Amino acid sequence: MRLSVVQRESIKTQFADELGTDCEVMLFGSRTSDLGRGGDVDLLVRAPKPVARKVWGAARLAARAERLLDGRKVDVVLLDSNTALQPIHAAALATGVAL
Repeated sequence: MRLSVVQRESIKTQFADELGTDCEVMLFGSRTSDLGRGGDVDLLVRAPKPVARKVWGAARLAARAERLLDGRKVDVVLLDSNTALQPIHAAALATGVAL
């Protein structure tokens, strides 16, 4: 995983502030491999409670993470109890690594 312990903990703390301490954050995509270089950060966030305005919520979380990662591009996929499982969710859940 190409995120430091400090970066992982900072992201989890920021996301817990937004969604509650019981949210789960997973890294998926190219950054899960230690062999790669560069690339954006892809995060799946599982929220146990429904999230109002999911698109805005995901954008807000991505902006918070980007600030923590010195401007590195972050994509956030938000999965709550009201979200129908899509292929992106299934792929992220199958290959993702918990922060």
